[in-house]
Amino acid sequence: MVQWMPRCGSRPFNIPTCAANRAVKCASVFALASIAACGKGKFAEQTGTGRIADVATSVSASSVDAQGAPSLGAKSTAVAVQSLARAAGGADGARYTARRGSTSATVGDGIIVGRIGGGERASRDTIVVPTHNMAACEPFTQRAVPSAGDGVGNAVVWLVGVASGPSDTASRRAALRLAGCRLEPRVQRVPIGGTMMITSRDAMMSRLRFVDVGGDGAARATVLFNDAGQVVPTSAATARAGLIEVRDDLHPWVRAYIAVAPHPFVAVTVADGKFRFDGVPTGRYTLVVWSEVLGTRTRELIVTSGVETRIDITY
Repeated sequence: MVQWMPRCGSRPFNIPTCAANRAVKCASVFALASIAACGKGKFAEQTGTGRIADVATSVSASSVDAQGAPSLGAKSTAVAVQSLARAAGGADGARYTARRGSTSATVGDGIIVGRIGGGERASRDTIVVPTHNMAACEPFTQRAVPSAGDGVGNAVVWLVGVASGPSDTASRRAALRLAGCRLEPRVQRVPIGGTMMITSRDAMMSRLRFVDVGGDGAARATVLFNDAGQVVPTSAATARAGLIEVRDDLHPWVRAYIAVAPHPFVAVTVADGKFRFDGVPTGRYTLVVWSEVLGTRTRELIVTSGVETRIDITY
């Protein structure tokens, strides 16, 4: 269900009142998500009175069909996950053009501020008891979905259909550590073409394979360890965009995920479930959310110049 409330400045308004008091043009643009606008407006963080569109999208995992919200079967879920590999422009969805000299929002761009909720029901500790290499592996607890205030942490959020915009300023070097028979961080974002520095602190043999989530199982890269203290760099795993699962063939409980981002509009949430995209070019996009435990959600939305679009998705 999509609810909307147009705002004029920071206050709700009705169209006749706004027209009489402000004498400006009021309009509303609708897709599955609603964009409400009033006045000429500037970015909210610049003036404090920018235009805001509230998009409240609440989806119950147990009653998606009953509410009439999109229901993702196995096939469409795989398509949603694999869309990260084709989230940019061009016929192949792999071409993103960074504006020359631009690393931030410009006039004419929009903003997306969102939150992923419903984490409390999935936020629980799991006890992992290794079955071999006990000298290096001890039982431990892990939480795949950290949650604070019902937020969903470790969720990957991205926009599909962004052909150009600001450059990606994220570090092109990222770390992945194997320690105590588990990989950390559990979920992370790496820009396309970045270098992974993979470290083992465990005195044991490991074979890490980097495979596409929902793919055919073919490895993008394989990293071998046979002792503690080894460091192996690889950029083969991040040569193209996509959502990657890291598996240890010798220790099946070892897992991690890497979102290889083709553009800046890819985020990994922390425990509060919040994310923010600045400098989004105006246009119509698909927003995709993926969680290791909770699955995927997709929403269509329109980004309008100078409008802060707020979206709230609840599993």
